[in-house]
Amino acid sequence: MQVTHQQKQRNTSIFLAVFGAFFLLPGLGLLIFKVIPKVPRLFSSPPLSGEDFESVLAAGVVGLLFSLIGGGAVFWGLKKPSDDAALLDSDTPWLGRKKWAANSLRDSFALTGGLIWGFAIIWNLLAAPALFALPDELNKGNQLIWFVLLFPLVGLYLIGIAIHKTLDWRRFGQMKVKLEPYPGAIGGDVAGTLHLSTPLPAGTPVNVSLDCVRHYRQGKNSSQSIVWQHYSLFEPLQSRRSTTLQFLFEVPADLPQSSAGSNSYHVWTLRISAELPGVDLIRQIELPVFPTAEKASASFRISLKPLATDIDSSHTLFADDNGEEQAIVGDYRNKGFGTGLTVGLGFMATGTGLAYFIGHLQQETFLLGFGALFSLIGFAIFWFSISGRFRHYYLRLSQSILEFRYKSVFGGNLVTLNYDEIAAVTTESRGAMTVGNKHYQFFNLGLKLKNGEALRIGDRFSRQQVEKTAQALAQELGLEVEEKATRMSKRVH
Repeated sequence: MQVTHQQKQRNTSIFLAVFGAFFLLPGLGLLIFKVIPKVPRLFSSPPLSGEDFESVLAAGVVGLLFSLIGGGAVFWGLKKPSDDAALLDSDTPWLGRKKWAANSLRDSFALTGGLIWGFAIIWNLLAAPALFALPDELNKGNQLIWFVLLFPLVGLYLIGIAIHKTLDWRRFGQMKVKLEPYPGAIGGDVAGTLHLSTPLPAGTPVNVSLDCVRHYRQGKNSSQSIVWQHYSLFEPLQSRRSTTLQFLFEVPADLPQSSAGSNSYHVWTLRISAELPGVDLIRQIELPVFPTAEKASASFRISLKPLATDIDSSHTLFADDNGEEQAIVGDYRNKGFGTGLTVGLGFMATGTGLAYFIGHLQQETFLLGFGALFSLIGFAIFWFSISGRFRHYYLRLSQSILEFRYKSVFGGNLVTLNYDEIAAVTTESRGAMTVGNKHYQFFNLGLKLKNGEALRIGDRFSRQQVEKTAQALAQELGLEVEEKATRMSKRVH
């Protein structure tokens, strides 16, 4: 039996109210019976002892956090739903969502910034008692307490992110998007006009991407997978006081529509980004996309200002069989590099400190082994990032001869093939990565040889780039493109 949106709303409200009560009641109990009675002692003589002060401080922080979290959950559970459940179950479900009830949409950047500030404050409140306990624990000879400093450092990092969000909001304000057609159309166009209250510099290229991501739950684990992803560059219309930019994506007819949260649902997200002096422009908004097959008007298409991208020019990459060597570079080549270095070095530093300063000096065998294992994991992450960053691929096409050159940190390899030795050009999905709310799906480009071997000739492509690059190469070689190829062999290594 299918559960209606009205039943889902009621079940969600009950769950939030009950869940919030389990946090709210203990939080209020701590504040009322533990903290408030001892507040006068903070300003009287004799004052609270060090241990009593730390106890009251910890109880106050935990009680306040539990009260805020629980009170917020109870409030959201008891408030009237903003969505119209009856319309959500109708033939026009997009009209049932309050944020989609009109063709003019607004992003939730301000709400996101507020949540980040709230989380940063809560994290720092939880980390504060550790700083007060640090001197006493060191006097007791507890060297492990040094690792508690990681929590305040993370807190400072979160405060930095929150400040950056605030500067972003002050510069660009809220992004508004007007869809045409409305809603976005599967089998038609997802197109519209976005507006920012700040003018961008003349000629600024704005990267606009449209993603369809499936969110699903298996038992206690939740996962995400990219169903479809496309991006293009557009030039904004010039204005002294604001920015207006038009975008258009042609969406295939076999893709899933927007759906509400459950064990499996799909989200369509529009993202824009532009590199600017100071704070970069990075915004996103969830769009209603349904199988209406509507197209944008002819006048809208005429007024579009698309810009050429590396992907758009990929069909000319192999157009001239003149013997010049050409680099094969995936557009996601640098994604995750900085994160990998930071995480790897962090693991190595933490593991080394744990192994030497505590495990070795304090003669704790378990901590010595655990620290060494932590360092090895960090080194593996660090090395994987370094080796990926300095891995390069080159092709040379000349007189029915394909020459492939591979370079890595430890050298490389050279492979020469006749065109008639190649059976097909292949593309292969090689995993995905999520950074914040941005999703990346990585693809390899390869060659399938007639002797049964496979050769990888490029990696870390987007789907859009690998499809166009593979088609351009296949056209030059007079071959077909095969998707979802088997895993490439290690021949190039």
